[in-house]
Amino acid sequence: MRPIGPCCHISKNSMVNKPLLDTNLIIRFLVNDLPEQANQVEQLLKGAGVGTLEIPDLVIAEIVYVLLSYYEVEKIAVIEKIGLLIEFEKIKCHKKLIKTTLEIYKENPVSFVDAYLTALVVEGKNSLIYSFDKDLAKIKQGKVKTP
Repeated sequence: MRPIGPCCHISKNSMVNKPLLDTNLIIRFLVNDLPEQANQVEQLLKGAGVGTLEIPDLVIAEIVYVLLSYYEVEKIAVIEKIGLLIEFEKIKCHKKLIKTTLEIYKENPVSFVDAYLTALVVEGKNSLIYSFDKDLAKIKQGKVKTP
């Protein structure tokens, strides 16, 4: 396996002093399969201040994956749930980037991760995507090249 150098730039201030919400916590709340835990999450959300609970992008991607694969929730319903989740005032996340991701994901037959990569280009955070993925290359908003 080849070594991989630093590839992600996370601002030191991006997640300072904010509690993080894990995938399983959000899943319990969204699907209510364990009502006692769903209620605990609801109480946590109710008691939190505005923008005080952080959901990292990676957790959002995992939520999408779990809802689609394990719970077999339809793609459009997942998009709606994530859209509502990120709009909740207590939640801090990269709202604009995730909204753009959801729009691309809704309009194209690609994975959430491919939509996210395209959103990074659309939002100007990256200039292009190197990939062999032909479906990813079909997304009009993205700039995809093979190496």
